[in-house]
Amino acid sequence: MKELEPLELRCLTLAARGRTRQDMMRETDIPLDRIDRALEDAMRKLQAGNLAEAVFRAARLDLIS
Repeated sequence: MKELEPLELRCLTLAARGRTRQDMMRETDIPLDRIDRALEDAMRKLQAGNLAEAVFRAARLDLIS
């Protein structure tokens, strides 16, 4: 597995806390397309089929809390 970038981890952490992509954009001032790209990259790196699976895998690997 490739190492996750800080933004990917931040977005996964926010998703784990129930934040939507729109919430993430408002809370971080990061453009929505960049958030989408970070989440897509994280899902690919974690070999997850969707965001929920990516959050689950990241949590199991102790990458997010």
